[in-house]
Amino acid sequence: MKNVYITTVLGPDRPDILKSLAIVTRGWGGEWLNSKVMKIDGQFTAMMKVTIEQEVEGKLKAELQEKFKDLTFIYTEAASGKEKPLETINLVVECKDRSGLTKDINSIISANDLQVDRMDLDRYEVSGIGVAVFCAKLAISVAEGTDKEAIAAYFEEMPDDVRVNFV
Repeated sequence: MKNVYITTVLGPDRPDILKSLAIVTRGWGGEWLNSKVMKIDGQFTAMMKVTIEQEVEGKLKAELQEKFKDLTFIYTEAASGKEKPLETINLVVECKDRSGLTKDINSIISANDLQVDRMDLDRYEVSGIGVAVFCAKLAISVAEGTDKEAIAAYFEEMPDDVRVNFV
């Protein structure tokens, strides 16, 4: 019988780290059903949805811990798949940078019970106008048929001439 779980891996980035993790997983007959990776300033985090035969799951986890002592592994049970069908809305929120924007966006997400799959926040200077711009790229899972314009409206209500685009 196969088990499905989520592995979160955290630690210092190095060349071929993901390839090395995948080789160990495949060595025990495991498979990554999907994965997400993020790297910042020499650190990385990855989440992988893993399927593996139940009788070797513990051996895989033990080998990962032994071979990659500088990494932290967190294991979580995967969702059952019996949830309502979802679709993803990808949008970009842009406005003039100011203090508190990240807090405001998180408040909107929380107040409207939005499920965020990905959120990338950036600030950058726009040469020529001398203004910093804030940019949030969001992937939000919603029930199928949800009005995406209504989701955009939550963010457009913020001050600062917010512009929301779908991608």
